[in-house]
Amino acid sequence: MNDFKELLARYLHGQLTSEEVGRLMTYIQEDEAVLPEEIAALLAGQRESGTGDPVQEELLFSRIMSMDQELSRKPVYRRMWWAAAAGILVLLGAAGYFWHQQNSPVSPKHPTVAVSEPDTKIPAGSKGAILTLSNGENIALDSTGSGTIAIQNGVKVALDNGQLQYQPDSVTTSIVFNTLTTPRGREFRIVLPDGSKAWLNSASSIKYPAAFSGKERNVEITGEVYFEIASNANMPFRVKINKETTIDVLGTHFNINAYPDEKNIAATLAEGAIRFNLNEESTILSPGQQARVPNQSAGKKHIHVTANADVAQVLAWKDGLFDFNHMPFDQVMRQLSRWYDIDVTYESGIPDIDFEGTLGRDVSLSKVLFFLGKVGVQYRLEGRRLVISQ
Repeated sequence: MNDFKELLARYLHGQLTSEEVGRLMTYIQEDEAVLPEEIAALLAGQRESGTGDPVQEELLFSRIMSMDQELSRKPVYRRMWWAAAAGILVLLGAAGYFWHQQNSPVSPKHPTVAVSEPDTKIPAGSKGAILTLSNGENIALDSTGSGTIAIQNGVKVALDNGQLQYQPDSVTTSIVFNTLTTPRGREFRIVLPDGSKAWLNSASSIKYPAAFSGKERNVEITGEVYFEIASNANMPFRVKINKETTIDVLGTHFNINAYPDEKNIAATLAEGAIRFNLNEESTILSPGQQARVPNQSAGKKHIHVTANADVAQVLAWKDGLFDFNHMPFDQVMRQLSRWYDIDVTYESGIPDIDFEGTLGRDVSLSKVLFFLGKVGVQYRLEGRRLVISQ
């Protein structure tokens, strides 16, 4: 532990060799919780000795965040790092390094805003969903349930450690449909009857048959869903988003964001290939590409393709993260609204603030509001209504 403390102190002052940085990474991998604890102790010691000041603390935080650039090149560390980083944020309160005003680069002398963390304790979202059976019955699901919860036309519907699964028990005689819905503040995962997997973000839904049959596997979705499709060349998989837009796949991993309050419907491909269809127009995506169509358009809609989409940012929600890098203020607020089940309103228009950085989705709303205050956002919380007054 003494070696770790020494390495950490020297790293924060930019004095480590590349070999020593590697040793420090190993310590962090072995015990992610120790990093924020040791930073807190280091800064507390500086304050007690009269050598600590806010500007220096923000400089230290800046150096800590630069460590992520090294960790991001090593995927095995990435999730661990952000668990530790969330703790660092709380300890230092240096959100100025996560968010800055558009076209205003952060400097070590950039003033911070004195603000107290609000007392309201609205928790982060959690796992949970509503399963609607073919007869209209609704069943509430949570992250702890296990066992058979229904029989749908000869197919067992079961929970396995909070994941919904379909297990054929006899020969099905007809097609019946189920719908899985996640309210705001909830997310859930399902293994479809063909073995395909789907992750539902907050305020989303998927409608599917209890058993696939025929020439295609058809599902319908709303909101945001990530898919890992089981390959079956004889029965292509098709996702219907609305009456105009569908996606055809064989075996692949991809994300669909189709919230009605977002500017675009977007499909982002992680692996394999998909065909994005808009009425009579279609395009085939390769890994790393994103297809978009406007949610609302006065004229004829067309498919727009981004060749090098930020797939890690698109999929961050599935891995328990908010990735706000280069994201407009109102888009960030929509994500927070769904996850914390709050309504966001603006008294004086949308602030011209561009966000940067990543946070764990397990932090409470009070932590997020604390960060907003640190960068000068004026707000008030009225129950579950967040009013941006800036």
